[in-house]
Amino acid sequence: MNVQRLKYLLKRLGLSLVSLWLVATILFLIFRLLPGDPTTSVIAPQMSQQARQELAAQYGLTQPLHVQYVYYLKNIVTMNLGNSFQYSSPVTEIISGRLVNTLVLMVTSVTLAYVLGVVIGAFLAWKRDTRIDVFGVGVVLIMYAAPVFWTGMLGLMLFSFRLGWVPSGGIHSVTFVADGFWDNYISMDFLHHLVLPVAVTTLYFLSVPALTMRNNLLDVLREDFVEMMRAAGLSEYSILYRHAARNALLPVLHYAAVSLGFAIGGSVIIEKVFSWPGLGRLIWQATLAQDYPLAQFSFLMLAAIVIGLNFLADVLSAYVDPRVAVEQANAGSE
Repeated sequence: MNVQRLKYLLKRLGLSLVSLWLVATILFLIFRLLPGDPTTSVIAPQMSQQARQELAAQYGLTQPLHVQYVYYLKNIVTMNLGNSFQYSSPVTEIISGRLVNTLVLMVTSVTLAYVLGVVIGAFLAWKRDTRIDVFGVGVVLIMYAAPVFWTGMLGLMLFSFRLGWVPSGGIHSVTFVADGFWDNYISMDFLHHLVLPVAVTTLYFLSVPALTMRNNLLDVLREDFVEMMRAAGLSEYSILYRHAARNALLPVLHYAAVSLGFAIGGSVIIEKVFSWPGLGRLIWQATLAQDYPLAQFSFLMLAAIVIGLNFLADVLSAYVDPRVAVEQANAGSE
């Protein structure tokens, strides 16, 4: 069993590394094939042609494509990501601050979505085939179908512009001054700016855990041990949340890691709507400016997070349910 589990995990790790290499290669080619001169963001109009060529050589853009690709892969391995064309600062410094902002928003939203989704899904399963169940499933499906940028703009119109309860964007007020790194994220000013983006994102991701939990729990409630607990005199609440829900929870936990990866990868939309200075918004700005180093490694960072969380989901599946590793190992040997 342990050997088969190890083979399964090594196979998934190899596929993850190959996927990451493919993403890195595609990013390299895409940005090199885009029309326009990427050095226009750092070259002044009054510069001579010789100065332009020297600046392009400084960024390594005069080398043949295959030479640039070798240096590109070497920089990824050594984490020497170079300097941004726009900001003339190391890419790692720019990305690290924006990544924290994205993680705070998305991890909070996905965590709330799965906690609330599990509770709501269990409640709907308990009220199955009633008006509450039909209405609840309908509302959940509407939240899933509604584009997140649309619900975000509605939230801004209602709670920010009309009622004035929350700010319209950003992570801090103009007058806010932080005394240290942690003051940026534990202050009331930051929490005030965080409320609406988290609420909109949570509602969007709530549907998957709610529907998954409901469907799984409906199957569990038909098991014989549930009838035995009812015969023993246990309350419906105890049967539902203390016993049946535990058996229906495992598939939901598997989806949680995958959803977190896709939430971080797709953060550009929600960050653009709420002017949230995260990694997704940084990618959008860097792409428009053709900032090769910043855009490439920002995309690559998001891809690495998504691929890493998918691998984590595979690891959790192998340890929670060893049959997954056995089936995959047997399928690979056939």
